[in-house]
Amino acid sequence: MLLSLCVNVILFTYVSVQWLRPGGFMPGAGAGVPLRMIERVAERLPAEDAEILWSIYRGKEAELAPLQAEYRLALMKAMKTAAQTNLDKAELEAAVKDARDKRLKIGDLVVTTFVEMLERISAKGRRQLVGGYFR
Repeated sequence: MLLSLCVNVILFTYVSVQWLRPGGFMPGAGAGVPLRMIERVAERLPAEDAEILWSIYRGKEAELAPLQAEYRLALMKAMKTAAQTNLDKAELEAAVKDARDKRLKIGDLVVTTFVEMLERISAKGRRQLVGGYFR
């Protein structure tokens, strides 16, 4: 259990450093992990299908922004808790769990975005995404 807690703290610290370093995250710009995922997927699609993905994503940015803000706050709380001189294990576990729960909400919205995209893009675009896995 303690090992799992330590791994979670390390993971949250790594993610936060990536998000907060220059160029890694720009508040208010819709940046962060979901944007990078959308960019990577869009690069693998035909232009028309990529535009469908971007259109769906832009339609969800207003919903995504507060989820990302809540996650960043929860992540910062977990990091501050981990940095305390006298570590309170229960408080740290609660903070890490809260951050994880908020991250999962972002993930759920990203999954919804991709499912909606897959319903609307061409069969060629779907085949390009999965590559040669099912040939």
